[in-house]
Amino acid sequence: MSSNVIEAAAGRRQEIFAAISSATGTDDAVKAVSHLLAVSADEAREVLRAPLESFVGATTEQPEASSPSSFALHPFRDSDEHNALYKARSTDASSATGGTWDESRTEQERREGLKRIDSESAMWFVAVDGARGTQVGLVFGEQVNDGDVDVAIWIHPEERKKGYGLLSLKESRRELAAFFPGKHVIVRAPMAGGK
Repeated sequence: MSSNVIEAAAGRRQEIFAAISSATGTDDAVKAVSHLLAVSADEAREVLRAPLESFVGATTEQPEASSPSSFALHPFRDSDEHNALYKARSTDASSATGGTWDESRTEQERREGLKRIDSESAMWFVAVDGARGTQVGLVFGEQVNDGDVDVAIWIHPEERKKGYGLLSLKESRRELAAFFPGKHVIVRAPMAGGK
């Protein structure tokens, strides 16, 4: 694929990531990226398969969120606070769950996720704005069969459009590279019924 398409996608990464995170599946993400960049569906699929490193780098954009020094990702724990945030995500219609998970499904998925974390095949984080002491979202890093690490980011609806998604991507790249050395970190379109 032409590096021009990746460069164009990198230049519009906030729009690309927003389109991917709000897509209802891979086909929807392909259509959104194809429309945003005015490229073919095949080229849009290549953008979706591109490593995260292609998109994260120096930028002149300044997020509205707190400075990077006050933003952090904390490991997801089996705590009331973290569980409440996970429940908020499971009922959010704009998340990969489609907002359709009931309490039983949410609890089942959370417990299975904690097992994957314990077995070191997943790493989940809570995104925190340290300056405000506020939990603003979740980051899910899940190792898949081919060894790559899929990344999904959910930012609480009240905290969106403040730069937290981009900060989460940047920070998760570093954290997941340390936790899964030598693996590709890939942002994929959320799938209905995902984690």
